[in-house]
Amino acid sequence: MKVKVSLVKSNNHYRGVNECLENLKDEIKKSVSNISSLIIKVNFVDTRVELATTPFQAVKSFIDFILSFYEGDIIIAEAPSWGVKIDAFEKYGYTKLAEQHSQIILLNLKEDESEIKKIKSPQGELSIPLSKTLLEAPFLVSITRPKTHSSVIVTLGIKNVLVGAINGGIQYRYKIHKGIHHNLVQLSDFVYPDLGVIDGTIGMEGRGPVMGKQKKAGWCISSLDPLAADTLATYLMGNDIEDIGYLYLMGEAKKGAVFPKDDIEIIGENPKTLINPFKPHNAFKKLRQWR
Repeated sequence: MKVKVSLVKSNNHYRGVNECLENLKDEIKKSVSNISSLIIKVNFVDTRVELATTPFQAVKSFIDFILSFYEGDIIIAEAPSWGVKIDAFEKYGYTKLAEQHSQIILLNLKEDESEIKKIKSPQGELSIPLSKTLLEAPFLVSITRPKTHSSVIVTLGIKNVLVGAINGGIQYRYKIHKGIHHNLVQLSDFVYPDLGVIDGTIGMEGRGPVMGKQKKAGWCISSLDPLAADTLATYLMGNDIEDIGYLYLMGEAKKGAVFPKDDIEIIGENPKTLINPFKPHNAFKKLRQWR
């Protein structure tokens, strides 16, 4: 059976995400039919910079979509790396959203229990504390905007979950940076999204993931194969998948399908019509030499 990826044009966060999800409604409905809770991993990174965060309207659109057929708990989870003194849930509207829906629970992952997992890094064995909630999630949704990145060239749905699951302080997130591509693949053995939603209505280019500039990419992607979603987004951003070490290695490890190499059914737009290259990070030439 072909992997399905939904791709739509989008000039509005809410409408774009809704249309993108509707293309996969039957598959998503089936996936959540026997669970009583699901986790949405949003991405704040730096709570002081809205462009660095997951668009609130993208999350609201997903929740309105899922509530039409799902009755279990919805846990919105995140632990920002910077701007931690700011309550991002309050600042960006999640607190009010939770007040409107009894099913929604807000979780600061810094307050979550951790479980130590060991990975075999190029720098030796590392012990990494991971969020127990994310590790045990019955269904884990990653909702992000596409951004360029100072270490791995692009950051999308999978990396949002893998790095976001690391608890115990920012020092542990820095700890994985030496050999980061290999380390991310190791972490994906323990925690991995079940559904990827990438809202490219407005992304970030240049000095991402925090200091970049606005990029009106004009598309939205969703898939129950998050690697297929991330690699399609990589293509639309104007990158070669082989330059994005962690995604390339996940493809080699058969974590999912890789666009355009594998047999993927694109529902919606022709990807070639939506290629909109992002200005890369200043360190791009160095970063692409990850091998």
